[in-house]
Amino acid sequence: MTTVYIIRHGETEWNLKGIHQGHMDSELTAKGKEQAKDLGNRFLESETSFNAVYSSDLGRALKTAKQICNPIGQEKIIQKEPSLRERSLGCIEGLTYQNLADQMPQDYKRHVSCDPDYRPKGGESWRDFFDRTQTSLKEIALRHNGEQILCVTHGGFVSMALRFCLNINLQDKRRFSIPNTAVNVFEFHSEDGWRLRTWGDISHFKNGKILDEML
Repeated sequence: MTTVYIIRHGETEWNLKGIHQGHMDSELTAKGKEQAKDLGNRFLESETSFNAVYSSDLGRALKTAKQICNPIGQEKIIQKEPSLRERSLGCIEGLTYQNLADQMPQDYKRHVSCDPDYRPKGGESWRDFFDRTQTSLKEIALRHNGEQILCVTHGGFVSMALRFCLNINLQDKRRFSIPNTAVNVFEFHSEDGWRLRTWGDISHFKNGKILDEML
C-alpha cells in the first residue's frame, strides 16, 4: 500500500479575483502563504513526514510545497513533477467567468456545461485531464510502494483524483469543496486500486473565508 497526501496550493491573487489560472501563474496571497506554513507546522506537531515530496512545477504549487516542507525539514527533497499541473485551459486562461461570457459566449456555455469533452483552444478537456491525473498518481504510487508521499498540486487535479477514486462521473456537477491546502489522503492498493482515507481536512485553518473554486 502507498499512502498519498494530495494538497491543493495556497490561496492566490487570481483565486481572489476569480480569474482562471490553468497553466498560467499567480502569486500566493499572504493568507495563502500562511495556510501552507500552518499546514507544515501541523505536520511537525503530528510528526508527519514523507518518503518523497512531489510538486507541480507551477510557481503557486512549488511555493506552497516549500512552505509546507520547511517546518518538517523536507524542503530539499521536493521534486518538480509537470504531470501534477492544473488542467490546461488554453484560451480561457487569464479570464474571469464574466470575461469569458462576454468575449467567447459559445466557449462559456460549453465551459460551464460539465461537458467532459469540451477542449478550450490550446487546452485540455476534462477527459484528457482525468486520464493525465490517473496516470500520474498511479505511476507515483507504484514507484513508492509501502511509503508515504506528499503531492502538492491544484484544485482541478484534486477533483479528478476524488472522481476516479469514488467513480464519480465526469458529467456530474461537483458537489464537494476543495479548500486551499486542505489535507486529502488517498491509499493505493496494488490489488484493488484507490481508497479515500481523509477528505478536506482544514483543522490547521484559522478563521476566515474559504475559497474552493477550481480556477
